Amino acid sequence: MLGREMILGLSAFSSTFGLVVIFFVIFPLLVQALITVAIAQGLGERAENQAYADGTSTGDDEVV
Repeated sequence: MLGREMILGLSAFSSTFGLVVIFFVIFPLLVQALITVAIAQGLGERAENQAYADGTSTGDDEVV
């Protein structure tokens, strides 16, 4: 008969360590990457708006 730890497949340490890695390493890195992308997008939009206000073009404007 299999022991309880074999049925669950994880010891208390390994499950706690896995949760710590997920919630304190992977999720913060994902959030930081998404915030960085949002900031870069905002800066790009700002540059395009300033170029439009100055009457110059950045050369990558789409014509709709």
